[in-house]
Amino acid sequence: MANPAHEHSLVFYRKYRPLKFADFINQEAVRRTLQNALLLKKISHGYLFSGVRGTGKTTMARLFAKTLNCLHPLVKKDSIEPCNECEICREMNSGRSMDLVEIDAASNRGIDEIRELKEGVRFSPLKVKYKVFIIDEVHMLTTYAFNALLKTLEEPPEHVIFILATTEPDKVPATILSRVQRFDFRKLSVPDIVSKLKMIQQNEDFEIDDSALKLIAYLADGSTRDAESILSQVVAFSYDKKITLEEVKEIVGSVSLEEIFQFLGLLAKKDCREAIVFLNNLQEKEYQVQPIVKLSIDILEKMLVLKMEPPFREKLAKEFSGEQVENIQKLAQAFSLDEIRSLLKGFLLALPQIKKTVIATLPVELAILEVFGDKT
Repeated sequence: MANPAHEHSLVFYRKYRPLKFADFINQEAVRRTLQNALLLKKISHGYLFSGVRGTGKTTMARLFAKTLNCLHPLVKKDSIEPCNECEICREMNSGRSMDLVEIDAASNRGIDEIRELKEGVRFSPLKVKYKVFIIDEVHMLTTYAFNALLKTLEEPPEHVIFILATTEPDKVPATILSRVQRFDFRKLSVPDIVSKLKMIQQNEDFEIDDSALKLIAYLADGSTRDAESILSQVVAFSYDKKITLEEVKEIVGSVSLEEIFQFLGLLAKKDCREAIVFLNNLQEKEYQVQPIVKLSIDILEKMLVLKMEPPFREKLAKEFSGEQVENIQKLAQAFSLDEIRSLLKGFLLALPQIKKTVIATLPVELAILEVFGDKT
């Protein structure tokens, strides 16, 4: 029997994947630079797209390859877009093009696979000017595979372009980095992700509260793909397609930011007993302890930065609502710097222990008592 959440995830992710540069959100620098390169016909033989998962690296790579080979590109003074109607665009949009080759280095990381790639490089493209090879998670290649790839990057045929994508650029050898143009993709802000999710909502047959959208965007941690997957899961399992914050919390198994603020507020008052009771009550509502701790760590980290650098508040305002920024500000003022640092350290140490213990809340409770002792 098909998994309905998987089906919706597949539809949302593919249906709303950007088909032109203008569809990309919060990657202005990358988009503009690549468009300028296409307009000026200054094409490099190698590119590196780096950034956290779900920020559009592979999608941008496909879009660049498609625009580069489009038969009727839409050119304006300062922009260029694929027509999305010619034979080349249709083939690349549907994943049927033989001249756009994608390799997942996570599962094809050995030298044999790179040797096969080198053999493929020798052949001219079938229908287009440039044959484009996209190597995803390139940092996963073995040392021998990197050495083999390097030789190809050093003397590539004129008809070949490599686009390497990675979430860990520090693991890519300097010899490879020196032969490609690097583009860094930014994590998306909560408002940016909410904007994308609202666009999906407007095109689909469901209703959802703004507070629920904000929670989904926050849980996605800067990844549009993760946000779309969470939204798909929520829509798939919603009974009446009128989704509330409580329904999202129930389906995803996560608390809201307001509950995290309550939890940290009790700790700010040094009320360990009530904080531990509150944590256990959340668990009794079938919320997972690990996401609670992860969200707490995230807010504590923002409190730490805010306490050391007050202008950081302006950056928070781009990610949180005005009320949420006020809550973070008040919590930062209520804790000492040492208390925030100690809680962060304690929660980070507790996080990997949560799944290993019979009582999931125990590592967190011990961390709280370690910081505040028996204060109530």
